[in-house]
Formats: sequence, structure tokens, C-alpha cells
Amino acid sequence: MKRMLSIVLIVMIASMLFAGGGAEKKESGALPELRVAVMPFYISSQIGYIVDNKLDEAAGFKIKPIMFPTGAPMNEAIASDSYDVATIGGAFVFGVANFDAHVIASHINGTGGNEVWAKKNLAMATVKGYNPAYPDVLGSPATVKGLKVVQNTGTTAQLAITNWLQAIGAPEESVSIIHMDFAQSYQAFKAGSADVAALVSPYCFQTDDSMVKVADLASLGVQLYEEITVTDKALKNDKIRAILPAFLKVLYAVNDEMEADPGKKFAMVKKWYDDNGGAASDSDIQAECDLKPFVTSADARALVLGEYEKTYAEFMVSQDKLAKDRVAKVVANTTDEFLKAALQ
Repeated sequence: MKRMLSIVLIVMIASMLFAGGGAEKKESGALPELRVAVMPFYISSQIGYIVDNKLDEAAGFKIKPIMFPTGAPMNEAIASDSYDVATIGGAFVFGVANFDAHVIASHINGTGGNEVWAKKNLAMATVKGYNPAYPDVLGSPATVKGLKVVQNTGTTAQLAITNWLQAIGAPEESVSIIHMDFAQSYQAFKAGSADVAALVSPYCFQTDDSMVKVADLASLGVQLYEEITVTDKALKNDKIRAILPAFLKVLYAVNDEMEADPGKKFAMVKKWYDDNGGAASDSDIQAECDLKPFVTSADARALVLGEYEKTYAEFMVSQDKLAKDRVAKVVANTTDEFLKAALQ
């Protein structure tokens, strides 16, 4: 009997030790997490592909996507430590300047798909090339005065409107600018509640015969990049810092793959829109893929990170959207340290 009890105790102890060892192994084998702020648009489509295909896990970390409607609320969420890394457009400059975020890479050439549209029956629609330096841009100071303009303030939509008004020599005070998010801007414009709207993709592809394109960033001589930023708190976290080169390496590998295979790129972007409730037709998606090339690893090596960011910050200063002393902050908070490690 004593022998039987001894055997039972030995089995129980062994089982407990085995279970404990298994738990320890499971815990030690857990992959470090990277919280990535994303939007339900083209700008974040690569993140969906990486997660779907477990490319992050293969590289030794795990992405947790955190969804936001636009870049502005991403910046506001920095204070609450809601994410580590963001895929963000023109709003990056405010996150860097005012919330101490850091730019670590440019991942999309976002110049295309940022457009200004107006109702075709307006007088401004008949005035083209008022400023000879911008021959394809519509409008003049006299014809836009008093018009109602909708834009998503703090994003590339604001950049398009500001540059357009500047190109035709119209003070911002001469029009009525109303802040709305991307979807609301499109709906208000479509319904006739606004005369002019800054429409980003895919909304700029969903226009009709009652509307006319006034300008886009290309016709205004503006180049734009979508950015990868990291919060200051995350940058000071050694575990996150260790992940960043691997994250960028995977991201650029996907960019290279997609730019080499347009059909695969289309399918990836379409799945991202479908998975996140985005309202984009196949033609909209194709136009976006064509207009906004992903930055390949070769492109990234050729870019001098910091040049575009400084120029963009200086432009915002010229438009009284950013304090002059913030430019130095944007420059200081742009680093190619992790990009170089990823692409070596």
C-alpha cells in the first residue's frame, strides 16, 4: 500500500513539474507584440497582408493592428499610449511636432489620389490657368470668394486645399472652410452642402458629371509621402526598438513583392478594403494602386529621410499651421537608424 502511494505521489509531482515546464516554455516562446495604428484605407493595406500571411511571426514578432479613421485621432491617441507604430499620411507632422512621435520611414508615394473638386456649375470651374505657373489649376480669387469648402483638417486634404488657394492667390479667409472627415466631406459635397471638397482616394474616384477636378497635388507641384512613425514611449522601449528593423524589413519586402506583381497588389488592397468595410469599387482600387506606388527597398535606399519631412514642416509653418520652432523638432525626430538596419 505504501509502495502504491509512493508511486502515485511520484507521478503527481512529475506531472506538476511537466506542466510547469510546459507553461514556462510557452511563456518564454511568446512573440513580442508591436501595436500598429492603421486605417481602413490603402495606406495600411500592407499591414493586413503581413498579418494574414504571418510574415510578422516568421520574422520573430507579432503585429496587433489598432484601427483609426484618419491620422488626426492617431496623433491624439499618442498621449494614451494606444499604439507603438503608425501608418500615417500628412498628419504625421503634427504628431511629430506636438506629440513627440518620430518618423522612421516613408512607405508609400502618396502624391496621387489627393485632389480638389468643385461643382461644375460654379463660375470658378470656367477659369483655368489663372496663375500661369499652374496651367491646369481651376479658379481665381474673384470666382472662389465666399464658397463653402470642406476638408479633413490636419491631413493631406488640408494640404491640397491650402496649396490650391495659394496657387490661385486666394486668401483662406475669402472662403468658408469647414472641417469634416473624409467620408463626411465626400457626402456633403455630393449632396450639394459644399461647393468645393478635398477628396482623397478612393472618394476622388467616386465623382460624377456634376463635378469637376480643380487641382491635385501633382498639378500643384507638391510631392507627398505616407510615413511610418513610432511614439516616443515605444522608441524608449528596448523590446520595441529591437523589433523595428525586422518590421521595416518585412514591410519593404511586401512593397517589393507587390510592385513587381500588380495583380497581386490589387488583390491585397481589395482584401484590406473588404475586410475593413471600405467602400471602394474595383476601378477605384485599381486607380489607387496606379496612382500611389509603394516605396520599394530600392526607392527607400535612394530617399534621404528627413528632406521631405523638413520641407513639409516648413510648408505648414508658411501656412500658419505649425509654429516655426517646431521645424527643428521634426528634423530632430526623423531618424533613418532602423531603416538602415532593415535594408543593409
